[in-house]
Amino acid sequence: MPTVLHSIILPEAEIEQCADLYSRGAIIQPLEDANGFSVPDGGSVSFDTFYNGFSVEKWQSLGTIENLFLHMQASGQFTLRIMYHGADGAVTCLQSVTVNCVDFESTTIPVAAWSALTEGMLFLRIESREKTAVKTMRLVTETAPVMRPRLGVVITHFNRQEYVVRSIARVRKKLLNDAYYRNAIDFIVVDNSNNLNADELEGASVIPNRNYGGSGGFARGLLYLKDQSSYTHCLFMDDDISCEVESIKRAYAVLSYSTDPKIGLAGVLLDAAKPWHVQEKGAEFSGGVFRPLHQNADARTVQNLLGLEKTAGHPVYGGWWFFAFRLDAVDYYPFPFFVRGDDALFGLINRFTIFTMNGIACFSEHFLSKETALTRYLGFRASLAAYLMEGRGSVVPALKLVGASFLWCAFSYRYESARAVALAVRDVGKGVSFWGRDLAYPPSLQEIERENSHDELPAYFIEHSFSADAAPETGLRKIIRAITLNGHLIPPVMMKKNPLYTSEYARGLLSKVFMNRRVVYRKYETNKVFSRDVNRKTFFTNLFEFGRYGVSFTLRYRTLAKDYQQNGRKLCTEAFWRKVYSSSEDKSC
Repeated sequence: MPTVLHSIILPEAEIEQCADLYSRGAIIQPLEDANGFSVPDGGSVSFDTFYNGFSVEKWQSLGTIENLFLHMQASGQFTLRIMYHGADGAVTCLQSVTVNCVDFESTTIPVAAWSALTEGMLFLRIESREKTAVKTMRLVTETAPVMRPRLGVVITHFNRQEYVVRSIARVRKKLLNDAYYRNAIDFIVVDNSNNLNADELEGASVIPNRNYGGSGGFARGLLYLKDQSSYTHCLFMDDDISCEVESIKRAYAVLSYSTDPKIGLAGVLLDAAKPWHVQEKGAEFSGGVFRPLHQNADARTVQNLLGLEKTAGHPVYGGWWFFAFRLDAVDYYPFPFFVRGDDALFGLINRFTIFTMNGIACFSEHFLSKETALTRYLGFRASLAAYLMEGRGSVVPALKLVGASFLWCAFSYRYESARAVALAVRDVGKGVSFWGRDLAYPPSLQEIERENSHDELPAYFIEHSFSADAAPETGLRKIIRAITLNGHLIPPVMMKKNPLYTSEYARGLLSKVFMNRRVVYRKYETNKVFSRDVNRKTFFTNLFEFGRYGVSFTLRYRTLAKDYQQNGRKLCTEAFWRKVYSSSEDKSC
């Protein structure tokens, strides 16, 4: 029986939508009584898009798919063309078929050129003549899968009941009711907040759990899958499952035909506010910095789609919003970071072969819109710990990383964030034993003041103009800013009284802030604002604290590096997490 690799899909009503990610040309309409679409008479529609283009290089890289067929159920009169975008952008029609069907007849067409193709994008084009309607349109193969995975989808939940209940219901309807996946894919929800009603999550297993953050939740999920002895693969996902269900199906197909025991399938992360905007497509780690790859790419144009499928940088991990792997490839469990950095280090130390593909994706708020003092603390301590565990460099890159971030926050009056960076240096400098003492909500977060933002009405933003970028400045002004520590040595009485209204991540931010007593910040891509005032006492208190922790970290760097390299992975073992859960109140693990 043919295996479905890729189905043409329309946007799901429940998630973020951008028509250009699905089709081009004539406006197609969903069928009322089936999963499918109709094309207006005389209309032409192409599917060379993020979700519906077929990535030749990615599928061919698996090395196991010997043939390819187009299977469809359609009615009406139309011309079907199998098209090809070469890597150089050239467009070729590979096959053209005139179709005249009634009552959604099934038609199967071999893609004759498949074996000769190595890169680029296959796509379909329909030119309607009369009453064209398509119930299903799929690319399938008659090559037998390398294996039939038993996939456990692990979702760590914390206080997002509405999202997870709605998402499981959607997945149950579109995936779990499909006979092909019914006994092959299971959903396991690890409930860190212990407030889910299992009766509302039909189709999923719910595991009550102590809140050890994402690290503990996903570790608990791995232990569960291993104890069942029937699962071969795992897929980590966020608790809102904001993705096309087709992404899960395609991921399952990739895992079915992959022979790489270390494959780590990383879903593309798109921006929920701008669904065509790529936040991350795989990521790399260098100099203590985790860097998203293909960041800010526009997924609407064919040229960009072809570029997105080319490997950029050196991907070593994928975010846990969508990350699939073989269970027998797991040498190390998550490090107990609580949240932030756990997914990155998990990929890094397990040495996965990162695989990404257009059309396997999910949505999330932009990273920058969620940044606060709390997240900066969590993020920087994870980066420093990972840098020490990898042991591939001197202390200089680490100091540059935290030093630049500390000054950027301090110079822009975000003193809570500046202190958060300092506390991250302090806590990582305590050694590996620090991480094993308290796996629940990190005690240091109680020392960090929250940078609370609040929603504002649209009228607020009409009255106050939030400028995005700084005006060019002279060299003399730059020197004055440096000498005065961006104004912190200038008496506030000499500064501007009226507030500065600016985007939190405006270009030239420090130049804009200079000589302003108060700054009103707009959070990235939101209608949320918060204000900060210049405070010389707090600035110098933070600067002294950061200097003290930085000096201590530097003097102890060799000892710390040895400690993290020798003992860090001890907290990433199955035995460690079994001990954690055996000693907790929950005895079921």
